[in-house]
Amino acid sequence: MDFLDFALIAQIFALVNPLSSFPILMSAYENKMNVKKIAISAVLVALIIAVVIVFIGPALFKFFGITVDSFRIAGGLILLLLGIETVRSKEKCEDKEKVTKTDSIISIMATPLLTGPATISFITIKAYEVGKITTLINLLITFGVIAIIFIIFAFFIPKINAKAVNLTSKVLGLFLTAVAIEMIATGIYGIIHATS
Repeated sequence: MDFLDFALIAQIFALVNPLSSFPILMSAYENKMNVKKIAISAVLVALIIAVVIVFIGPALFKFFGITVDSFRIAGGLILLLLGIETVRSKEKCEDKEKVTKTDSIISIMATPLLTGPATISFITIKAYEVGKITTLINLLITFGVIAIIFIIFAFFIPKINAKAVNLTSKVLGLFLTAVAIEMIATGIYGIIHATS
């Protein structure tokens, strides 16, 4: 299938990094909230945001009069900061754990955790590079996998090892940092050759 791109799926997965949302779900569980409802709702909201970006993102280049290479560098910098923050993050975020309302938790998980500025930048560039349909198909597959992971996590949450989740999240953050550097390098290369 030409539209299926496993590398793109892996990149989106590392970027979205569902493991970063696990501490919030653990906090919700401790507060006796409906973890399954929160997880699925957050994935759906994040997916809707991402799908909208697939279709309107590339048009923003013309609207704001910017080049895709400039956006690659800007998006890469955001990804780089997110990757570094993920690698350096502690096991728990106190501010996030204070949130006790279901709607608030869903909002925080949907954006900025799952579909934040870095994800939006990356999706916009990919929709421009490989096309909207290819990006959309791989996006749907990625979020489908994330939904399954969240459901499994919700069922086994009492037995989940927080340290193992944190370590895995940091590894994904490292790969995300590499993707960011690749984007920045490609953007700089494109600008240099466009002006030469």
